[in-house]
Amino acid sequence: MNNSVDITTNIGCRVQCKFCPQDVSMSSYATKNNFKKIDFGTPILMSYHTFVKILKKIPKNVLIRFSGFTEPFLNPECGKMIKYASDNGYQIQLYSTLVGMTTNDVDILNTVKLQKFVIHLADIEKYAKIPLALHKEILKKIVTSSMENVFFMSMGTIPDEIKNIIGMDVKASEMVNWAGNIDFGRKTDRIIGPILCTMNRSKNNRDIPPIILPNGDVVLCCKDWSMDYVLGNLLDCKYDELFQSKTYNEVIKKMQCLLFFNFFLHVKILQNLSLYFENELKNNSILLGQINKISLIY
Repeated sequence: MNNSVDITTNIGCRVQCKFCPQDVSMSSYATKNNFKKIDFGTPILMSYHTFVKILKKIPKNVLIRFSGFTEPFLNPECGKMIKYASDNGYQIQLYSTLVGMTTNDVDILNTVKLQKFVIHLADIEKYAKIPLALHKEILKKIVTSSMENVFFMSMGTIPDEIKNIIGMDVKASEMVNWAGNIDFGRKTDRIIGPILCTMNRSKNNRDIPPIILPNGDVVLCCKDWSMDYVLGNLLDCKYDELFQSKTYNEVIKKMQCLLFFNFFLHVKILQNLSLYFENELKNNSILLGQINKISLIY
């Protein structure tokens, strides 16, 4: 059973971070749910009622991460959702640009114990469309509060006024192209070998953190912007059924197949090496024997 999930409180994030393929998620969600179009000004929201029904399906030992495919506080009920999850004994992490967050939301967060609160800061290059004036106001209220476990990140150069508020400079994080979903960022290399998700604490592929969408659908992971791998819907199924679904098991099996492909590739390489050395070193029976032993092990 998975040990963490991401909550996507809305679809249609107007922050439009340069590294974030919003067009992909918006068009995919619209198509799958028979919406004509989703606009940045009118995102699709998860209702508080839906959130409560979903949360009741999730075991208490599962970490709840407010992040997903969007800025969580573009849903006006996000603070209320976090408070409810906290009051019901869940561990919570929050990732936010502060866009949409109000001073009342900050007051709510002050009553909640967050395991981690990562704030995405405004940048001079405007890689993220974060309005600076309101961002500074909310940021200052957070920094001067008693809130713990607060961390900062940025996509670019942070303005001096932000540095003065947080009392430090923050080095820009390296952005990647999300496996080719966008043109911006470092191009991720295609490698031969096992696929291993590093977004989970256990480093076990069966613990890939899934993403819960506003309608209750649960997709495989934070890279599945096109929502191709729907594990189920938590309004209709139990939490553990997500990880017994045909889609989930097919993906895990494919990841394992790549592992076996890598295994047999190494066998073939060793066999070819063995043949090479056999031809080149026919008189060195000791070395050839050692190579054959390695081939048998693999």
